[in-house]
Amino acid sequence: MKVLRNLTLHEQGPREIEIAAKEGFALSSEPEGVEVAVGRKGLEVAAKRLAAILERVAAERGAALVGGHTGLWVRSLEILAELGTGRPGTGRPELAYFETKRVRDEAGRFVFQPEGLVVIEPKETPNNA
Repeated sequence: MKVLRNLTLHEQGPREIEIAAKEGFALSSEPEGVEVAVGRKGLEVAAKRLAAILERVAAERGAALVGGHTGLWVRSLEILAELGTGRPGTGRPELAYFETKRVRDEAGRFVFQPEGLVVIEPKETPNNA
């Protein structure tokens, strides 16, 4: 099984681990996500940190569970492109996310229920080869 690092900010439970296992991934339950401080500088610092983690995941031939701050992930992928690493994909860390059903509880709050794991396939383009 390929290791799927939990790069979100919350612990993954037995249901998530089981779903990932069915797709051939050994999901770590402990969160390794990066928090973003306020402001543009906070985003840049966090994005550099996440980009470094993604480079380590690639070196380990692992995969990364995406979650959390959208801007953080976008900027981290831009940093990897600027470094010449490019978008994670073949020979780099795969990116995956949980397909999540949103159901309202009795109080009207959303409860998130993972239904499946989706691997984000890289596109083979001149800038991404």
